[in-house]
Amino acid sequence: MGIGSIASAGWKYISRGAKIAPDFILGTGSEAFTQVMRNTIKNRAASGQSYWQAVGSGIKNGAKAAEKHNELLRVRDGGFWQSTWKSLTTAHEEIFQGWREGGKLANKAGKKGFSKFLSQFKGALSGVGKRMPLIFTLMAILPEIPNIFSAFKDNGLSGGLTETVKTALRVTTGTIAGAITQALIPIPFVGFMVGYMGGDWLMSKFTGKTHSEKKAEAKEAQQKQQAISQGNGMNAFSTGNTYAAPQLNIPQPSITPQQLMTMQQMLYGGGMMNPMAQDFMAMSSGLNRLNYLG
Repeated sequence: MGIGSIASAGWKYISRGAKIAPDFILGTGSEAFTQVMRNTIKNRAASGQSYWQAVGSGIKNGAKAAEKHNELLRVRDGGFWQSTWKSLTTAHEEIFQGWREGGKLANKAGKKGFSKFLSQFKGALSGVGKRMPLIFTLMAILPEIPNIFSAFKDNGLSGGLTETVKTALRVTTGTIAGAITQALIPIPFVGFMVGYMGGDWLMSKFTGKTHSEKKAEAKEAQQKQQAISQGNGMNAFSTGNTYAAPQLNIPQPSITPQQLMTMQQMLYGGGMMNPMAQDFMAMSSGLNRLNYLG
């Protein structure tokens, strides 16, 4: 297969993915994907496949099911946005329907009180799970809107578009991972949430930190630098300090050369220790023989 054929096949898959991406991310396309993948894994014995072989087949079958689902929604609702609006306005109906079905099952089983409540709650949670891709995706997108606006404001058109693409990649990867793990972990809310968080985390390693995260880190670093500068300004012995240690002004004694010579003669001649050192009678009588002999 030549380079041209490979590029053509790659573009074909990209086009197909882009076509179903809006419905898969914000609509109910991921639900169709999850259901078909789950059935493929469940019926793997009939197909003679191991668990992981069935997982691979389930992903392929789920992607085809998402394409069919997208086409049906286009025919039924008139387009993606019409389908999305319908999904939003019917979410509460799914929850109430799950609550009612849980209550009916509890009545048949003779459950009352708290046991019945748990059954109803489980049914309502199942209704939430049917709209979980949409709800969770909206929860992930809404916090990113201020980040995108901030990027447009600070870095212009290119910065804003970059953040938009990064957000789209993270949300898309999270939704795909959530749909897969929901099939592997058939627990409402839990399976999709685990997969979404894992997919978002993985893609964030490629896209890097968001604009808001970078701004927060830069602000924190600036605050630390200011704190260090203020701390140095309060320390008299720190490097680059503008405060000097106080200088002691000790007056120096003043003395004339004659006074200095007299003091030296008295010191070395012993005059300060013996007042009779220069007395003639004391020297003659031998009272100061050492000095006399000298």
